[in-house]
Amino acid sequence: LFTCFVAQAGPVDTKYLSNVPQYVQYESAPGAFRLAADGVAASIIVSGEDWQGVVRAAGDLGQDIGRVTGTAAQVVKADAPRRGSIIVGTIGKRPLIDGFVKAGRLNVDGVRGQWESFVIETVDGSLVVAGSDKRGTIYGIYDISEKIGVSPWYWWADGPTQQHKDVYIKKGAFTD
Repeated sequence: LFTCFVAQAGPVDTKYLSNVPQYVQYESAPGAFRLAADGVAASIIVSGEDWQGVVRAAGDLGQDIGRVTGTAAQVVKADAPRRGSIIVGTIGKRPLIDGFVKAGRLNVDGVRGQWESFVIETVDGSLVVAGSDKRGTIYGIYDISEKIGVSPWYWWADGPTQQHKDVYIKKGAFTD
C-alpha cells in the first residue's frame, strides 16, 4: 500500500529532504555550472583509488542526469581535472581534491574532520563534490541527484523523475 501511495504522489519536492538550500536551476545564469544543456551532459571524473561506494554513486549520478535531461553523464576514471566536468572525491583519499584544498581553491574548513559532510563548489570551471569521508562524498553525490529532481524513492518504489532539458548549478559553495 505504501509503495502505491509513493508511486502516485508525483515528483518529490526536494526542498524538504536536505538542509542544503536549493542550488539547482533550469536556466543559465552568470557563474552557473552547466550540468547538462542542449543535449550535452558534463562528464563525471572519479578516481579508481577512491572508495568503491563513491565510484558507484558517481555512476548513479550519471544515470540520474540522464533520467532528468535525457542525456546521461559519462563517468571517467581519471586523476587529472577536465574543465567543465564534475569532479568527485574524498578529502585525504583523492590527491586532486587535496591539491585544490592546498592551493586554496577549495575551502573545506566547514567539513574537514566532520562525519558524513560534503561541500559542492565550482573550482576552475569544474563542479567539485568533496566529502569529509566516504559517506560524505556519497551523500554529496546523491544530494545533487535529489536536487535535480530524482526521487530518493526512484529505485525502491519507482518514484517519478522531474524532466528538465537544461540543468545548472548556482554559483557558490554548498555544504552539509
